[in-house]
Amino acid sequence: MSLTITVEHLAAIAGRTTTLMPDLVEWLNRLCPLYEIDLPQEYCHFLAQACHETDHFKTLREYASGNAYEGREDLGNTQPGDGVRFKGRGIFQTTGRANYLELGIKKGRRDMFVDSPELLEQPEYAVWSACEYWKTRGLNDIANHADSDVLKKKYKGAVLDLSPVEYISYRVNGGNRGLDERKKFYSIAQRVLTEPAAPRLVRGRVAVRKRAKKRNPSMKRTSTRSRRKLVKTSPASKAKPARASHRKR
Repeated sequence: MSLTITVEHLAAIAGRTTTLMPDLVEWLNRLCPLYEIDLPQEYCHFLAQACHETDHFKTLREYASGNAYEGREDLGNTQPGDGVRFKGRGIFQTTGRANYLELGIKKGRRDMFVDSPELLEQPEYAVWSACEYWKTRGLNDIANHADSDVLKKKYKGAVLDLSPVEYISYRVNGGNRGLDERKKFYSIAQRVLTEPAAPRLVRGRVAVRKRAKKRNPSMKRTSTRSRRKLVKTSPASKAKPARASHRKR
């Protein structure tokens, strides 16, 4: 059975609530299972990366101007202004003309995101683009490795020994930027998504649920009517009529 993601889950991972969370939750639950992202361990990795890339689920657009991507042929930015036009968007920060074009082709409308880059700032496409990235890079298989597994990845000429969360971080970011925070979010997600019930929110902050006290099954609750009856029929109540009448005044 597929795990259902809630606003409380995202808030617990991020340590805060944001206005984007309800819409993100809707599309996470609609789209992720279609890409076989439906187990707690898979969501732990997926949401840890998303939490970092969106600044705690706060934005679906890169804060920087995008000028740094100008002229980046590896991103397909071959035309003047492409750096700014095709800066990072979506929960995995899709970047570059070539990647925007590829997503349009997958949607069956070649220039869909090239003509309207801002579409990737909508929760539906923000989540969908990340799911596509996850699937095409085979990251579900990596996510299902044990945390103790060592994976090999070649990076800038060197072969690195990486844990699954480190490997996925390199694939999503293209390097190790924000690696410590990604690992922190992953650790939190593991605690949050493996608990039987999500934490509840109290005035925008995560609160711990209190366990109800168990009543001793041998002790039966006595109704108010029964208690009154006991008082009327007990010897003590008959022995002090003056005191009882005094209470009625």
